[in-house]
Amino acid sequence: MRMLVFLFLLGLWGLFSCSKQQKANPTLQMTSDEIVEALVQMYTVNAAININDIKYRDSTSNQYFKQIATMSGKSIDVIKSDFEKLQSMQDTLLVLQNRALDTLRVLQEKQLRLPSQTSPNLN
Repeated sequence: MRMLVFLFLLGLWGLFSCSKQQKANPTLQMTSDEIVEALVQMYTVNAAININDIKYRDSTSNQYFKQIATMSGKSIDVIKSDFEKLQSMQDTLLVLQNRALDTLRVLQEKQLRLPSQTSPNLN
């Protein structure tokens, strides 16, 4: 009998906790395609210069954002804002990051299939 009462109370608690309004995800200003493209550009820039020094990377991040803003046509504030909002939207962030990484893989595979540009007569 005690077990039934306990289970009943546990069920009620579950119902009431589920009925509370959960915090809604923030609204992103960029489309998912635009965010993926911005992530691709950010990953590409980071990989191209391969900066391991965090202080230097942080000091150059504004330059990254300027370049991404130029390419995407979105303002730096919009890009930074959406990146920050995505931090609280873990599932969405994971999906978009995977799409960006898939895009980078395809670009790399295309690059590897191009004929070599090196001259075989180099000494």
